[in-house]
Amino acid sequence: MLNPTFDQGVARAGRFGRLASGLGPLRFAILLFLLSVAAMAGQPGPPRLQSIESAIQAVSFSTRPVPIVVRGIVTFNRRRVVIEDRTGATEVVPLKNEQIALGDEVEVTGEMTLAPQPQVQKGQIRRLWGGSMPLPLSITPDQAAGGENELFLVQTVAKLVDFAPAGLTGVRLNLLGGHQNFSAVLPNDSLSGELSTKSMQPGATLQLTGILVVNHGLDAGHGDVFTLQMRTLEDIQLVEAPSWWTRPHLMVLGGLGIILILIGINGYYRIKHSRYRAVAEERASIARDIHDTVAQGYAGITLQLEAAQQTIERDPERARALLNEALQLVRHSRDESHLSIDILRSLSRNDRLDLLVAHCIQQLRPTSGAAIEQQVTGEPAALSYKLVNNLFRIAQEALANAVHHANASQIIVRIGYEKGEVLLEVEDNGKGLDPGAIPGLNDGHFGLTGMRERGAAINSKFELESTPSGTLIRVRVPL
Repeated sequence: MLNPTFDQGVARAGRFGRLASGLGPLRFAILLFLLSVAAMAGQPGPPRLQSIESAIQAVSFSTRPVPIVVRGIVTFNRRRVVIEDRTGATEVVPLKNEQIALGDEVEVTGEMTLAPQPQVQKGQIRRLWGGSMPLPLSITPDQAAGGENELFLVQTVAKLVDFAPAGLTGVRLNLLGGHQNFSAVLPNDSLSGELSTKSMQPGATLQLTGILVVNHGLDAGHGDVFTLQMRTLEDIQLVEAPSWWTRPHLMVLGGLGIILILIGINGYYRIKHSRYRAVAEERASIARDIHDTVAQGYAGITLQLEAAQQTIERDPERARALLNEALQLVRHSRDESHLSIDILRSLSRNDRLDLLVAHCIQQLRPTSGAAIEQQVTGEPAALSYKLVNNLFRIAQEALANAVHHANASQIIVRIGYEKGEVLLEVEDNGKGLDPGAIPGLNDGHFGLTGMRERGAAINSKFELESTPSGTLIRVRVPL
């Protein structure tokens, strides 16, 4: 039994023989030529030069890599090669490392795929000539996220969120622009210079230039829509320094504000409490003064009247003397009451110590016959009731002693409002002061002891200088 294939070949040869004998030699040769041309047209030929966009469109209609020849300018050459022309951009995976520079125009032959982005595999790169870098395409982060400009050299503006080393990749900048979170990567071999301190502060507004790589779900862990592959430090430009009003600074200011408010509230209540305490101390001082003068005067009057009541029948003369002393104490208590009221009224009118002393001098002049002069130095200051009351009574007692006991013809009262203290001096040209002869409380006067006690009550320094030609009483009160 013969081979069927052999039989088919014999049959086909027989047909060609019969055809050749029927057409003749010339016509048969023409027929063979046309058949060979048709067979060659059915076989794929070498790829022709085309634009990157047309190559991408051709690949989009094929399920297999498509042989292509494209030309473009090198826009990225670090660990990957990216070229672009006026119509599009693509990544190239070269068969071997080629010495090409940014801006070189090259011709690439290879097979193009679209998984997940345009890529020429088995690329053979032929450098045509050197050139210059194309101007980057200025777009917004929202436009970049659309993916229409993938692998193009683009330029955008965004705010720096933070940055950190990205392993072997280099430095990773996390950015926020428009409604997009994205990243920018600067390779390690581009960090020969120093990054600007201001440009790398969170919140700084940066202008970034790089190759746009849309993250087709590959970087979902970081939530970045796209990544910019930068080439050199010059691809980072500072547009605006970070604002001082950042969230950490606002939190610090808020904390300081709360602290200051609390300090202010505490200070307010301290001042309020100190005022209440001052008022309480003032009232206590007034109460002590009334007790020490009027109340004690009334107690003395009561004792004198009780003694007179007991002796009026058996010793009328003694009873009369006791009544006279009681009458003197009544007058003294009345004067003290009027004086305390006058001092309180003067303080309510913000009258100063020198005005009270001047009023006292005015009352003494008609009856004393002495030349009384008052001298005030410094800037008059408002004093508390306690200071005014005690200083005035010391001055009043000193004037009374100079007029009634020293027989002075000239008296000078000096009041000095000095820095940090008040000075009171009463100087006369009388016959001097005999401490033993100074009248005391029994005579209706405080005397030297009373002046010293009042000086001690206000923490003053009390000084007494007395000679046969005059007396000087000096009181210094710290404020």
